[in-house]
Amino acid sequence: MPKEFSVALKGALSLFIVGTHISSLCQPDETLLWLRVCNLLTPLALVFFFFLSGYGLMTQLRLRTLRTSTTSPAILWAGWLPRRLWGLLKPFLFFYAVALFFLFAGFGFDHIPQALAQLKVNFIIWKVGIPGPLFVAWYLLELMVLYVFFYFSFRYVRRWGRAVLVLVGLTLLLMLVAWQVGFGYYWLRYPLCFSVGVVYAIYERSIYKRVKACRLICLAFTLLLGGVYIWSVQTFPNQPLVLLITSHLAYFALPVMLTALSKVWGATDLFMRRAHGPVGSALMWLGGISLEVYLLHMSFVNFFRSPVVYIQSPLLYLVVVYTATIFGAYLIARYLRVLVRA
Repeated sequence: MPKEFSVALKGALSLFIVGTHISSLCQPDETLLWLRVCNLLTPLALVFFFFLSGYGLMTQLRLRTLRTSTTSPAILWAGWLPRRLWGLLKPFLFFYAVALFFLFAGFGFDHIPQALAQLKVNFIIWKVGIPGPLFVAWYLLELMVLYVFFYFSFRYVRRWGRAVLVLVGLTLLLMLVAWQVGFGYYWLRYPLCFSVGVVYAIYERSIYKRVKACRLICLAFTLLLGGVYIWSVQTFPNQPLVLLITSHLAYFALPVMLTALSKVWGATDLFMRRAHGPVGSALMWLGGISLEVYLLHMSFVNFFRSPVVYIQSPLLYLVVVYTATIFGAYLIARYLRVLVRA
């Protein structure tokens, strides 16, 4: 998978997540067509974010193994985990401070008690797995745990196949603990997609050859999985047990099938040929600031429908949030990168 393709994909997927959170503060009669599309595709977008995270880590490990002459794990993994965890904790802390600022600004700085009361509520919500007020930062917290699992699996287990089994086992344990302590459903729905990305990075060439040999069957299977996925999103959270099981099969299989089929049917190559055109360049630019977009957008989603600033028109609200989010993410990535990126 070309890096440019994955970056552009993250840029496009980040737009769906923003749209979903915009719709969460809209009334049913205010939900525009674009917001309905976002609600439909956001779970798949989050699946891909976890999938690409696992794929990226494993691909970097493979390249590092090939380029390093030593086979000593102590040297190969020296400083890896602290760097990775700091790379997630640093943006979390920065955007948490940003979210606090917009929380107080949304209530008005002359209404501090109300803002503090809301902050107290958010910290209570934290106990069930939703960090507040920047609740979308759960993604970074869960990734930190998965990075630790990845480190111990591949640092201390020499065979990659066995390391994958350890990673899956640890992830299942995380899901069990999250379920027992009442964390949000997203702590249960997405973490295994990280392991799927790791497996795909290890066996990418073999998977591609098999999908290419059975392209029509794989296409039909992918369409079937897509139908199951749509059905599951439309019926969530009131799903029958059979649909609950099959929908998770779709979550795990769809990123693999869509990634392989995009190469088989030429979509990846077509994008790479046009990567420096207007659309390709815009998507790669957006992908380059996708982390900032993801962590910043909720501040504007809440601020522009707060007691201080309340935009009544759903269309204007959508345009303002997207504009403020993308422009703000660009400014932070351009001028405050040292405070956000490790």
